[in-house]
Amino acid sequence: MKSTGTHAALYDRSMKHWMLISAGLRRKPVRTFLTGFAVAVAFLLFGVMHGVLAGFDDALDSLSQTRLRVMNRANMLSPLPIAHGARIEIVEGVRDVSHIAIFGGYYQDLSQSFNIAAVEMDSFLRVVLEELTVPDDQLANLLRSRTGAVVGSKLVERFGWQIGDQIPVVSFFYVNESGGRTWTVEILAIAEPRDEDSALFANEMYFHYDYLDEARATDRGTVHQFMVTVDDRSLTDSVAEEIDALFANSSNETTTLDDKQYIRSQLAQIGDLQLFVNSILSAVLFTLLFLTGTTMMQSMRERIPELGVLKSMGYTDGSVFRMILVESLVLCAVAAGIGLGVAAWVFPSVFGAFGVVPPTLPVSVYGIGFGIAAALAVGVAIWPAWRARTLPIAQAVSGR
Repeated sequence: MKSTGTHAALYDRSMKHWMLISAGLRRKPVRTFLTGFAVAVAFLLFGVMHGVLAGFDDALDSLSQTRLRVMNRANMLSPLPIAHGARIEIVEGVRDVSHIAIFGGYYQDLSQSFNIAAVEMDSFLRVVLEELTVPDDQLANLLRSRTGAVVGSKLVERFGWQIGDQIPVVSFFYVNESGGRTWTVEILAIAEPRDEDSALFANEMYFHYDYLDEARATDRGTVHQFMVTVDDRSLTDSVAEEIDALFANSSNETTTLDDKQYIRSQLAQIGDLQLFVNSILSAVLFTLLFLTGTTMMQSMRERIPELGVLKSMGYTDGSVFRMILVESLVLCAVAAGIGLGVAAWVFPSVFGAFGVVPPTLPVSVYGIGFGIAAALAVGVAIWPAWRARTLPIAQAVSGR
C-alpha cells in the first residue's frame, strides 16, 4: 500500500509539473508559435542539407568496390588512346575492361541535359552487370543495332520515352562530319533496376562507341575513361598502381580511381560541400540560439511573480529549475521534430536533383538533429533556469 501511495504521489506531482509547463508554453501563444516556427524552419534546413550529405555517403558506400576508372592524369575530360585498353587487360588481377567516351549532351534544349556516354556496349554491360539490369530480349536487339541505346529507367520516366523511339541528342563536345552536333539514337533497352541495383545508372543514356567514333570530326580513336573490374577487392589498390605505372612518363599519363573516389573527385570540383553546409548551418543555429535565448529571458522576466508564488507554495528551487529546462526542451524537440518531418517529406525530391533518389532521410540525421535540438534547448534555458532557481521568494513575488 505504501508503494502504491508513493507511485500515486509521484504521478500526481508529475502531472502538476506538466500542467505548469504546458501553461507556460500557452502563456504567450503567438510568441511560442513564432519561436517554434523559427526552430522548425532551421531544422528543416538542417534535415535537407545534412541529409543530402549523409545520402551521398550512403550512396557512395553502395558503389562497387571491385571497379576502377582509368582517366587522363591531366584532366578527366582529356582523351586517352583507345589502345591503352589492350595494355590494361594484361595487368594481373584485371577481370574485364571497357571504354567510355563522355558525350556530354542534352535532349531538345539545354535545360534537359543529362549524362550521356558512348561505350563499347558488350564489355560495358559486363563491367556494370551487377548494377544495371537489362532484359535479355532488349539486350539482344541493342547489341545488333549500330545506333541503339540503353536508357536508365528514371530517364525514361522523366521524358516519357518508349522502346523504339528515335531520340536526337546534342553533344557539348563533339561535331559530326556534317558540321552538326546531333546524333540520333534508337532506344532499344531500358535498364530496370532491382532493389539491390545501384541508382548510379538510372538517369543516364549509353549508346555504341563505334557510332560516335565513325561520325565525329575529331579525336577519333580516343576515349575518356576505361572501366576496369578486378578479381578481388583486395587487389584494387595494387591494380590501380600498376595501371598508372604502365603509362608513367608517357604523353598520356593516367590516374586510376575506384568508383567511390571517382564520385568524390567530381563533387570536390564544385567545392567542399561539407564545409559549405556546416558553415550555413552553424550560422543559422547560432542566430537561432541568440533569438530563442532572448525570447526565453523575456519570458522568464515576465513570470518572476508567478515563480515566486510557486516557491511560496512549496516548490523547491530544483523543481523550478527543472520545469524551465523541460519547457525549453519540449518546445525545441517538438519544433525540431516537425522540421525534420517536413525535411523527410521533401528530401527525396531535393536529393533527386542530384540524380539519385534514396528511399528515406538517413536515420543518422534524426539522431544528430534531436541531439542539436536538446543542446539548443539547454543552451537557451540554462541561464533563465538558474536565475529562477536562485531568485529569493520575496524579491520574486514583488516582481523585482
